[in-house]
Amino acid sequence: MFELFTNEDLLILYKRAKEFASLFQANKPFPHAVIDDFLPESSYGWVYKNFPALEDPIWKTPENVHTKAKYVARRGELGLKEAMYQEPARQILRELNSSLFLRFLELLTGIKGLVGDPYLSEAGFTFSSNGGFLDIHADFSHNDHTGLERRLNLILYLNDDWYPEYGGELVLFDGDLKPVKAVEPICNRCLIFETSKTSYHGFPDPITCPSNRQRRSLSMYYYSLPRDSRERLRVLFPSDPTFEHKVTQE
Repeated sequence: MFELFTNEDLLILYKRAKEFASLFQANKPFPHAVIDDFLPESSYGWVYKNFPALEDPIWKTPENVHTKAKYVARRGELGLKEAMYQEPARQILRELNSSLFLRFLELLTGIKGLVGDPYLSEAGFTFSSNGGFLDIHADFSHNDHTGLERRLNLILYLNDDWYPEYGGELVLFDGDLKPVKAVEPICNRCLIFETSKTSYHGFPDPITCPSNRQRRSLSMYYYSLPRDSRERLRVLFPSDPTFEHKVTQE
């Protein structure tokens, strides 16, 4: 069975985590790290090859005023995304939720007690086609299924031969919604950032890739026990006042 990381690969990854740890905390507008050549070359090729086929019935397109032409996995008959994925896509998701990978995230971010999400709430493979965009937003604060608090986002980009003129950069905004950093979605680049009610991000400008190309990525979210001081929030879209300060009802 193919593995994303051998034991030797993990030791290299842990070393990189320590090297990036100070940068992670110092980076603006909120703690984050951009790590290129994230997966070993063979592992990246394996993930790229096993991206779910575009014609697969797994996909849905939740279009509204805040997003367009962005495809995410639908939930299966049991209400679980994992039921829609086939092996080895399932294995990839399991490895990124494993304790071995969580240790890397803890070393990088300094956040202790991180856990993954086997229910894949909003996590998994995704792609956007020509004209697709995602409005500026801050993500939901707590997992509805487990009640755990969301602490980190991880996005692994799976785009070979992606050119700047295609757009699709994930832009990080400060609390005043001023753009601070744009991350190009190039192949094997991993963006990891700390989440809060002001960790605004998105790619609000429609991408302009050819009709036969897609902006592909794999997103994972990581959690910890809730901190009492943080209120429970849904996704916050600053462009829509009705979303602001919308609190989840218990």
